[in-house]
Amino acid sequence: MEKKFRIDFNESNVLESVTYTLVSEFDLKPNVLRADIGGDGHGFMLVSIVGEKENMVKGMTHLRDLGYGVRELSGHIFHDYDRCWNCGACVSLCPTRSIYYTEDDEIKLNTDTCIACGSCINACSVKAIQLEL
Repeated sequence: MEKKFRIDFNESNVLESVTYTLVSEFDLKPNVLRADIGGDGHGFMLVSIVGEKENMVKGMTHLRDLGYGVRELSGHIFHDYDRCWNCGACVSLCPTRSIYYTEDDEIKLNTDTCIACGSCINACSVKAIQLEL
């Protein structure tokens, strides 16, 4: 199975290797989709993880026990093309570049790469982008 997670960390655990732990101790295959670390040691990772359900539960529980914030990214983003003004406010905020301009200057959403993080939702002044759970 595959699931996507946001893993938050802080100065006390930023130097630990989350991906190595997931691979070596829980037989999971993480793919880091985006990571951002601030100068103060706080940050997050958006990861797609493939593996057995039981191992995934154990791995995420282990990370929580170590002080990481772990949140599953579920649902999907819906883009109402009729309502969209193509202003582009959402495009620059998408961490996976799943919202993009076409050659015809229209905004499109690639649902295959979208991780439903919600970054685009608040940027849309006409509410053409919504999270469906």
